[in-house]
Amino acid sequence: MKNVIRLDDHRQPRRPPREPRVPDAPRFFCLNCDTDQFKLYASGTVHCATCGALIRNVEVSNLQEKRR
Repeated sequence: MKNVIRLDDHRQPRRPPREPRVPDAPRFFCLNCDTDQFKLYASGTVHCATCGALIRNVEVSNLQEKRR
């Protein structure tokens, strides 16, 4: 029974945890299927690409029309 190995002696030390970063842009995802892929329609509505749910908190509008 001389082949007993202590794993703590051979395990590499853990790296320190990463510092949390602030996202560079807002992150949107579908609450229904938890994906971040969307389809933008000509009417300006945004739907989930996977399940087709309407994403109501994302609004797309034409900047040219707003300036007039």
